[in-house]
Amino acid sequence: MSDLRLSGVRYELTRTLLHDLDLTFAAGRMTALSGPSGSGKTTLLSIAGGLLRPTAGEATYAGAPMWRGTGDPRPEVSFVLQVYGLVPILSARENVSVALRARGVDPDEADERAAQALARFHIADLADRQVEELSGGQMQRVALARGLCVEAGVLLADEPTSELDEGNRGLVLAELRREAERGAVVVVATHDPAVVDACDERASRPPGGDVRSGALGPRPARGRRPVRAVPPTPGEPVSGTRPRLRSRTLRGAWARRGTLLPLFLLTVVVVGGVVAVVGFAAAAGTSRLLAVPLLLVGAVAVPATGRELAAARRT
Repeated sequence: MSDLRLSGVRYELTRTLLHDLDLTFAAGRMTALSGPSGSGKTTLLSIAGGLLRPTAGEATYAGAPMWRGTGDPRPEVSFVLQVYGLVPILSARENVSVALRARGVDPDEADERAAQALARFHIADLADRQVEELSGGQMQRVALARGLCVEAGVLLADEPTSELDEGNRGLVLAELRREAERGAVVVVATHDPAVVDACDERASRPPGGDVRSGALGPRPARGRRPVRAVPPTPGEPVSGTRPRLRSRTLRGAWARRGTLLPLFLLTVVVVGGVVAVVGFAAAAGTSRLLAVPLLLVGAVAVPATGRELAAARRT
């Protein structure tokens, strides 16, 4: 397979994010793209994979430009996105299978290969579960299964271990290593030192300033440590997760129950009290202003409950 090359790549918006980069990502090697948040790692991956058009310069693979004028990557390119890019209404298997079908694979074969890809990441038991029912770490592994199952010549992974524990991180790194060993270009954007050390090459930048070719260039990593995938504990589900509430909102609400429960009870008391006071006032012909103190409490409790529920949904 061929190397992925960036020649004189510059990218500008309101400021220069990438400045005249000359890089070569070698086939059959894992390259770590490291640096702090906002340093241009995702932008660089997007240009390297043909999602973004550089302001100047070009990215090429096998002698052809990566940018095709549409923002669609070439078939030889596979992304593992930091935001997962999964379809919520589809199951885990369907999310993986659709990447194969888009490349012309027969639907039955695509489903079979999707199941095998999920098994590589110890989540075969989650194949029929909808993505919105999965945890962040499980969704990340589904996205990895989708990215790796197509056996692309170029694999670009953006923070592929950010939601994973040490055992699953080792599993993911071992699978990325397998992709490099079959000859693919593997580039991993990360800020995790353990991931950087597991790679063959490192492209990095110092804190501060724009990314420049003098500061960002492949060099040997600091002594790569061997990666060992940790097998599931006996008796533990293959996915390595405990049974979970099906709704993400319910999961988050349970995690925040110490705050939500008092607010919810206060809201119920306020609403019930207002109804009771208004009803009593109407029956007795007295003023309904008796409900004002309860309404003031409700003006605090109800928005606070709403904010906590919104935070629970994001948990």
